[in-house]
Amino acid sequence: MPDSLVNPMAISSHTQLYAVFGRPVRHSLSPVMHNAAFRESGIDAAYLAFEPDSIRDAVDSMKSLGMPGASVTIPFKLDVLACLDDIDRHAADIGSVNTLHNLGGSIVGHNTDGRGAVRALVESGVAIEGASCLIIGNGGSARAIAFSLLAHRASVLIAGRSIERARALASDLERDSSSVRAIGIPEIGPAIMECVDIIINTTPVGMAADARNIPIAVDLIAPRHTVFDIVYVPRTTRLLDEASKRRAHTVHGMDMLVYQGALQFELWTGLEAPVEAMFRAVNEALRTPR
Repeated sequence: MPDSLVNPMAISSHTQLYAVFGRPVRHSLSPVMHNAAFRESGIDAAYLAFEPDSIRDAVDSMKSLGMPGASVTIPFKLDVLACLDDIDRHAADIGSVNTLHNLGGSIVGHNTDGRGAVRALVESGVAIEGASCLIIGNGGSARAIAFSLLAHRASVLIAGRSIERARALASDLERDSSSVRAIGIPEIGPAIMECVDIIINTTPVGMAADARNIPIAVDLIAPRHTVFDIVYVPRTTRLLDEASKRRAHTVHGMDMLVYQGALQFELWTGLEAPVEAMFRAVNEALRTPR
């Protein structure tokens, strides 16, 4: 990886520290993306990746070290709720947090995942209103994306390995919309897929260490579908590769990564995010052997 991406600017005694907390997180391109944004905007800050055993300890460290902000990813997006001093209305409605903002020692939770996913779809030319969306997975990202899709008047079908967890998420979402239901992943078949417009994988299946796997049977994917995989390492997952072979429209996880990251940057800094620089940095990192 180019030195300019690893060390985007000189570290000084005034450099502010940002981070992403998750397990695993060493694959994350958030440091590449946010360090490029700081460099482009002339901000004396550095963004690193940490794998804490406890999200509470990580949040406490933000207070102790005066860290202005952090990202939260798998498996902490729900557990972090118990560690916050405050939460904004959007994240509270979703019930999941992926962004932390330190306001004078008070840690406030936000969620940019759903809005980032919606923007990725819209920028790719996908119509959301009235669409039928199959979300594979029932974790924090699934929760945020489903909430945002419902807010844009789509219908949502949650598919999980655990039907109990999928039903619990659907039950939470039903407080705001009746256009949601749940099934087990084994129940996904041709009859269901004939009614689906957008397929979204929110599970880690297909991630670099699991790159040969796919969350649904490939023969269920048709040209009429839009297939969106929020996994971004590798850039083209097997799911997206198989979808392309079947002439389906594809949306890459990298797009969601950048758009949700841009919202994080704007929240932390109050500045407009340099989205093009963020895309360039992530694209360069994905082209470079890691």
